Amino acid sequence: MFRTTNGTQQSSGNHILGINVDSERVLIVYGSPSGMISEKLAFLSPVNESFQYMLSEICSQADKLLMITKAQRLPLPDTVSVSVCGNYDTQTNILTSAADFPQWKNESLRSQLGLRFNLPVYVECKAYAGLMAELLFGDFNNRNRVLYINFSPRIRVSVLTGSQLYNNTSGNTGAFGNVQLRDESLLDKNQFKSLNDLASGKGLVKFAKSLYPQHWDEGLHQQSLIQCALDQDPYALEVVEKAAAIFGRELESLTHVLRPETLIIGWPFHLLGDLWLKPMTDSLSLATGLGQGQLPEIISSGLNNRQPELEALAPAIFSLRGQTNNSNNK
Repeated sequence: MFRTTNGTQQSSGNHILGINVDSERVLIVYGSPSGMISEKLAFLSPVNESFQYMLSEICSQADKLLMITKAQRLPLPDTVSVSVCGNYDTQTNILTSAADFPQWKNESLRSQLGLRFNLPVYVECKAYAGLMAELLFGDFNNRNRVLYINFSPRIRVSVLTGSQLYNNTSGNTGAFGNVQLRDESLLDKNQFKSLNDLASGKGLVKFAKSLYPQHWDEGLHQQSLIQCALDQDPYALEVVEKAAAIFGRELESLTHVLRPETLIIGWPFHLLGDLWLKPMTDSLSLATGLGQGQLPEIISSGLNNRQPELEALAPAIFSLRGQTNNSNNK
């Protein structure tokens, strides 16, 4: 199924309650179509709880946020925008499954949020919400074939071809992190089977602890590991370089089949800049046999630390502007 990104412009909601759900945290923001965030709060994701429990937590925290905005005399939001990890079917508006939330099965996410907030609700899976945020707020030159890669909580690819976003009717496309690793003699096969185990946000932490278990604090997480690399910690630099090289090699088939013009590295590895881009690009070039002029333009998202909050707003803005109106089965 392709969803077009062209359409008649419509007036968008002036005040948006944005929700970004993954297995690390839930981020709730109050923002505008321009990307301005007035207030935000976050809480740790209850990954082993039911969907109804999560829904109650989201509503409780949203009430707290709206009390803050009301005290500032800001209007109530007129729409809800959601970015969610897992397989979200945009035809049925059902979250069919989410690997990071094992109790979630066939959840009517959009309708239940609509009932709770009594507002229009727009939902996308994280990879597509991330790409939408890039198109809306990034320094992006329009291209015909674009791949956007989200790395947290799992690796997922979204595809823009011409003016259309590609997805299928069950919402499970783009799960590139499920690719099984090739023969890696230095890796424990019981721990590292797929790209998600090594090159996702959580996977990179797992890889770091496997290589240098004595070096890291017990509470190491993806953001602290990324900061260690940015601070030139040699252990972190080695972890990032090795993981990026393996990831680049595994992109070989995807690159040959789709031949994208642009490949965008998204959250959170875009924060690493060339520390991730260079070893990944070098490895991809070697694996594909493509020279610099034949490879896609490989760039990091320019949204920096604002990416999660802009991703939360993007589904509503994108839809309300009329950019996802038309769908065709492919």
